Amino acid sequence: MRSPHTTLAVFLGVFLWSASPAASNGPGIEGSSTVQVECVPGMGVINVSIKHHRRIGNVQLVFRDATGKTVYFEEGKANTEELVRRFDKGMFPKGAATLHVQARDLDITQHFTVQ
Repeated sequence: MRSPHTTLAVFLGVFLWSASPAASNGPGIEGSSTVQVECVPGMGVINVSIKHHRRIGNVQLVFRDATGKTVYFEEGKANTEELVRRFDKGMFPKGAATLHVQARDLDITQHFTVQ
């Protein structure tokens, strides 16, 4: 028969292992966030898709041109794990650009080119 201390140690070990990011291979793992920017020549829109391993919450989207100047800023709230937005390509200058997405536990910069 196990002592209460041994049982507690086994329980805590299993609990801590299962709560660690490496223990899960599914969509709940830490760092499974992605930001995709699709800017296809010939299309008049820029598609942005943000996927996070949990509810995004308050989020900021900052578009900057090649010189670092902010050309568009948006702040909002996403109550799900995914946020999809479409922007008119005419709002942005042609050339290299970046999208910086920041939320509670999400901070990703994605580079793309406006053509």
